[in-house]
Amino acid sequence: MLSRDDYLKLRLKERFIKLDKTEEERATALHEKLPIVDLHSHLVFPHRDDFDRQRVRNSGVTCFVEAVAVLSENFYESMFELGSVFHFVKKQPGMGLAFCAEDIRRAKREGKQAIMAQFEPQTIGRNLNNIEILSGLGVRMMMLTFNTRNYIGDGCAENQDTGLSYFGFDVVKRMNEVGMMIDLSHCGEKTTLDAIEASRDPVLFNHTGARSLNPKCTRLKKDEQMKALAEKGGLMGISAVPNQLANTKRQGIQDLLNHVDYAVKLIGINHVAIGLDNVFGDQVANHRKMMAQGLIDPAKAGMELNADYMEGIESPEEWPNITRGLVSRGYSDQEIEKIVGGNALKIMERTLK
Repeated sequence: MLSRDDYLKLRLKERFIKLDKTEEERATALHEKLPIVDLHSHLVFPHRDDFDRQRVRNSGVTCFVEAVAVLSENFYESMFELGSVFHFVKKQPGMGLAFCAEDIRRAKREGKQAIMAQFEPQTIGRNLNNIEILSGLGVRMMMLTFNTRNYIGDGCAENQDTGLSYFGFDVVKRMNEVGMMIDLSHCGEKTTLDAIEASRDPVLFNHTGARSLNPKCTRLKKDEQMKALAEKGGLMGISAVPNQLANTKRQGIQDLLNHVDYAVKLIGINHVAIGLDNVFGDQVANHRKMMAQGLIDPAKAGMELNADYMEGIESPEEWPNITRGLVSRGYSDQEIEKIVGGNALKIMERTLK
């Protein structure tokens, strides 16, 4: 196994899954033709220094749903960061903002790339009116909790999970009213199930995986949660976070595809998508730095930092490898279209006002 430094010296195509000529042509054509949506990304925040416009182009992704992640609980600091993200995106050639599914389809027709804003973690404090402010400013998705407890409910790394608070139920109702997508990726088990039941609209786990494939990791979702999500018409995005989908020394695209396969078999092709949650920088090194600063503790969510990178999907630039992987695993063109973007567009059309 190569070190991360040696791996990054490989040409992009050398990192990809090997296909025969027919598969190669099919995968390339699909990736170029289809509108592709990454449901959870960190291109801009906090990685502006790593932003490489050409590498973003190489991804072939039509829309990245960008997570504005401010660790401060100050709502106005979050507003400042949101404005900074929007300003940064508008300066990038061939990029723009998306506020609905049609904006994404238009970007595809025009050969452009789009950014849609979500909030991670939730920073509204105890003021429901902040949800309407976020919606008015252009935020189209919000996570209810991060790893720990807040006024809404409990996160996946808490030692207890009491579910949604009364305020949390009000938040779900207000998000439904304004037409904002609800993300439960970091929520605890009962909080997740409470939110699914309480929501009028379908909800998302936009960057996670199946707990059955890595039982130690509480950031992943159990079968019960996945089935409840699907019964409500929701969507599960499979991530590529190092040391989340597996605990082995060598991790990568095959782990992501294993979680896609599992989810498709358990809850159906119409409820599976992709939300990579990866970056262009060294994500594992960043996790270790944040651990040293006391900002995160992956161990509380059952994550062991065994792997140094994700082979074949180390950054958003390697997104074409997902399409290639789906071809290699025997998915049809129609099934691939749903997973890489079609399902995401459908839930946007259903929930966004």
